[in-house]
Amino acid sequence: MIKIDFTFDTEYGVFSDAISLPDDHTFADDEIEAMKQERLSNWIAIITAPSEEVIETPVEDIVE
Repeated sequence: MIKIDFTFDTEYGVFSDAISLPDDHTFADDEIEAMKQERLSNWIAIITAPSEEVIETPVEDIVE
């Protein structure tokens, strides 16, 4: 197995990840770079997605 560690500095902080590939993989360098970019894009999409609003019910409304 080949482990490719990578890191990106972004406006949201540092993103670090790794890609594991078999020793005999046939991916070209540009394909591996595309994999890295996809993981970065997915991470940014998750952390920038609007959060769901949580509505808390006061305890006194629950216990009667």
